[in-house]
Amino acid sequence: MLDAEQVQIVRATPATPELRVYQKKFITDVYSQIRQGVKRILGFAPTGAGKTLIAAQIIVHAISKNRRVLFIVHRDILISQTADKIHKFGIFNCGYIKSGYQENRNSRVQIASVQTLSKRNWWHQFPADLVIIDECHIIAYASIVQQMMTNVYPQAIYLGLTATPWRLSKREGLGDIFHSLVSAPMPHELISQAFLVKPSYYSVKQADLEKVGTVAGDFEESKLALVCDRPELIEQIVHDWQRLAYGRRTIVFGVNVSHAQHLAEAFLQAGIPAAYVTGLTPAKQTNQIYQQLADGEILVLCSCMKLTEGFDVCAVSAVLLCRPTMSRALHFQMIGRGLRLSPETEKIDCVVIDQAGNIQRHGFVEDLKEISLDQSEKPQDIEAPKKICPTERGGCGAILYAFHMKCHECGYIFELPKKVYLVPGLEQLLSEEDVERYEFYRDRLRAAYNRGFAPGWAAMGFKEHYGHWPPDAWGTGAIFRDRPTPEQQASYRNYLDAIARRLEKPDSWIQRYMDLEFGFRQAA
Repeated sequence: MLDAEQVQIVRATPATPELRVYQKKFITDVYSQIRQGVKRILGFAPTGAGKTLIAAQIIVHAISKNRRVLFIVHRDILISQTADKIHKFGIFNCGYIKSGYQENRNSRVQIASVQTLSKRNWWHQFPADLVIIDECHIIAYASIVQQMMTNVYPQAIYLGLTATPWRLSKREGLGDIFHSLVSAPMPHELISQAFLVKPSYYSVKQADLEKVGTVAGDFEESKLALVCDRPELIEQIVHDWQRLAYGRRTIVFGVNVSHAQHLAEAFLQAGIPAAYVTGLTPAKQTNQIYQQLADGEILVLCSCMKLTEGFDVCAVSAVLLCRPTMSRALHFQMIGRGLRLSPETEKIDCVVIDQAGNIQRHGFVEDLKEISLDQSEKPQDIEAPKKICPTERGGCGAILYAFHMKCHECGYIFELPKKVYLVPGLEQLLSEEDVERYEFYRDRLRAAYNRGFAPGWAAMGFKEHYGHWPPDAWGTGAIFRDRPTPEQQASYRNYLDAIARRLEKPDSWIQRYMDLEFGFRQAA
């Protein structure tokens, strides 16, 4: 039975989201852990899996049982995003522990910034029964949260949510904080179930990292900026975007603010609507820029760390990795921002252009097959891992950083890691598992052309077989390879013209499939 105050907070709303089956199971698993007496639970769900929606449903259940909830975030933008998601479940009159937001100390739901918690202390008297820690891989180890766990709310239940349960520092392992794990499906499962789009990966010209050292487990930022923020590399990534992702709403990850600014300026000089955001960009302006990207008013948005968390523009279908990193968590966060579904834009895939060498360093998002409570970026990752230039294959025996693909002593070229396959002539990177799917789709595209079927027949057959749409990029050069003649291009256009007349398709449909076969755009 709800009391009068709760009736004000929770009321029916026609827009209440319907949770997916795996989201409901996630919640059931959390409750099972609580019934077993577990008070610190780590919840893993990939980017785009709906962590905040899951949390909102748990909050509804909690306050319906007369419990009080504290939801902690670490970025300003997450305050409003969290509130918006919670409102969809009919939870209103939330309280806020954050400057610029109205306090409501009597509300059973408090949304707090971890930075503000340390500046105020009235919340010590707020009798929280459930504390939900968003992006817990970042803030669960913060001193104010540790104080909360041990002194302020020692009897409360703590649910930490994250898409990347790893940290570079061995002193910040999540297994030391949480006592059990609840997991949503892995990224490859969500892709196969069509809850995330399939990424396609390209490896392009990269910066020379031989003289870049490491600090606290990652590349030293000042030296990294010197080798990455170079005019020739910036010009090249604009050229690569024009070839591989032209017209797509795109986010670009740079090394630092200056690099992000220079990237945005280069796109603007090429006539491509672009912008950049930083940690100092006011929240109102940031939200306006995000909306411009969502609406297609700008096509390219650059930043350094601003877009890794709290960024939620589903229409993004291209990610440019211009920031090398040794952090697997950061690597997955960057790519994950482009994998959300976007029914409004009919998005079916995401192009990932890797100028940072991160794919070779960390692998594909789909490689993640298992999560454990003690899984972390191992202590040996704090110092950059090494490898030896192989004398048995013509090398010189020099000791190198593992991320170097060329020996600086003798010039030996290392092969790509075993699980990464580079498609000759197309710069596409595939996992071993995707090689079969890639060839299946291309075989069907060739069959469609030879039989006079629409190319969509190939994509539909792929989806029926594998459960998700094939990335558009997988079709590039399927019929005429990478060097089509003018006669072949004319023949393909005649084929599309005939289908377009039969199916009453517009000219834009013809151009779409011309672009897919011969490359999105051949930049000058």
